[in-house]
Amino acid sequence: MEYVKNLNKDLQGILSSIYDEILVLDAKGVLLRYSGNLIKDFWEIDKEQLIGLNLMELEHEGTFFSAIVKMVIERRKKVSVTQESRSGKNVLAVGNPIFDEAGRLERIVIALRDITETVMLKEELLQAKKMSEKYKKELEHLRDQKRYAKSRQLIYASDKIEKVMKYIQKIANTSSTVLLTGESGVGKEVFARTIYELGPRSSKPFVKVNCGAIPETLLESELFGYERGAFTGAHSNGKPGYFRMANKGIIFLDEIAELPLNLQVKLLRVLQEREIIPIGGSEVVEVDVQIIAATNKNLEKMVEEGTFREDLYYRLNVIPVAIPPLRERPEDIPLLALHFLHTFNEKYGRSTQLSQDALDVLESYAWPGNVRELQNIIERIVVTADDDLIEACHITPLLKKGKRQYMQQRIHKIIPLKKATRAVEEQLIKMAMDEYKTTSMAAKVLGVSQSTVSRKFQEIQEKMSRGEQIGRNI
Repeated sequence: MEYVKNLNKDLQGILSSIYDEILVLDAKGVLLRYSGNLIKDFWEIDKEQLIGLNLMELEHEGTFFSAIVKMVIERRKKVSVTQESRSGKNVLAVGNPIFDEAGRLERIVIALRDITETVMLKEELLQAKKMSEKYKKELEHLRDQKRYAKSRQLIYASDKIEKVMKYIQKIANTSSTVLLTGESGVGKEVFARTIYELGPRSSKPFVKVNCGAIPETLLESELFGYERGAFTGAHSNGKPGYFRMANKGIIFLDEIAELPLNLQVKLLRVLQEREIIPIGGSEVVEVDVQIIAATNKNLEKMVEEGTFREDLYYRLNVIPVAIPPLRERPEDIPLLALHFLHTFNEKYGRSTQLSQDALDVLESYAWPGNVRELQNIIERIVVTADDDLIEACHITPLLKKGKRQYMQQRIHKIIPLKKATRAVEEQLIKMAMDEYKTTSMAAKVLGVSQSTVSRKFQEIQEKMSRGEQIGRNI
């Protein structure tokens, strides 16, 4: 008896020293004993009142918040559940079945641990991870923007250019041949230099060759070089040619569609074999270059017409990159305009500014000459303007007539309804007259009388004339 008493004291001491709260139940779920460490605010009644009661019967009353007892009896194995009490306590309950020698369930021991702080810390850690991922993405975006900016000040805000830049970042680490396509003036050279700056060849030469600017008789010698005495007038020491100059680096072949058919064969050999034979030479020279070609023409159509080799086209078109025209990304126009304005203000010592109306005019224009045309317009305004503030009436005369892209009227501030209605009315009349040319046809499509269109169109022309007169004065 004394041994049993001492053993019971030891057991109680062990239970009271354990961090967890321990419950001992019989095989039916009746609470027999518990440890001295209680989880504060978890039990709604005094546990001394629960001794001798079946905890499963109290479950439906909400006194015992977990079905763990029932789960241990049914499954006959260790079970873990997490329970949140009405007071907001989070408790981890681990139920362990104890069997006798015959394999019958004899006792259920449940360990309860307060994990409220752990759950809170876990939530805080999860939120911290989310914020960390968010900041990481923002930093990566800023880093990418900074990397992009290394190459000729790429300025953009549109999703279309963002997609192009992400694609370029993927391909920049390869040495595959790239074909840049897009209208004249979209900035294909800027994107070619971006590929160069982001790639592993950035410390090596970048050689640009405009295939349309070099006379056909000189193009072969310029590209592939020549040996000493190869022809009359040749340099006494020969010439290495652009391909050898670009060795280990990148050669940018702009206006590749202008390359003559006889040279297309030689270029195909370079792409296939990575070797050239200089004019007047007999030995093959190996070259390690990445080729980036660019064109504003439809090479597929040229292949069909027989003016461009099909095999060369497919060799060039390994990684195609299409640069969207400026009219398809109007959100880039204000950023580019302000960038060019800042550049030319510094260059010419001016402090010219663009009004919001002037930016709206620039944004609504179709820009057939793309970024190059926008750059030229801004330079012309900075050089010729008398006033520091440039208004819409100063820009309108500089834009090509009949080339405007009439877009949805933009309202940046609250204005009188009559003024807004008049602006939309003028826009519609100009669109109708540009398309149908006569007041009778314009009146028919607009659903008004010819006299109304004639009168209003005359007022619009007078207004535009006053703007042109102001434009001549700047």
